[in-house]
Amino acid sequence: MPSSNGPLHGTRNKLRNKPRERGTSPPQRAVEEFEAGDKVHLHIDPSVPSGRFHPRFNGHTGEVEAQQGRAYKVTIVDGSKEKTIITKPAHLRRQTE
Repeated sequence: MPSSNGPLHGTRNKLRNKPRERGTSPPQRAVEEFEAGDKVHLHIDPSVPSGRFHPRFNGHTGEVEAQQGRAYKVTIVDGSKEKTIITKPAHLRRQTE
């Protein structure tokens, strides 16, 4: 029987919490607000299924373009193409520098 090639194929480590991070996520992470132009890191929070982006983009860094409802549009560069990701703030980490 061939192995599955669904959208979550090969994401065992990306979509799994570390043992100390298990359970619900901190609420302040889900309500954090970003301004247009902020640099953010894309990091899927496995505890929050809504507002996820495709796991292929996990670990990328991008720039917040705008807010869309409760989510944010983030522009990233994938190879040589510029792409727009729509995700909720639970999956974004502000770049500190």
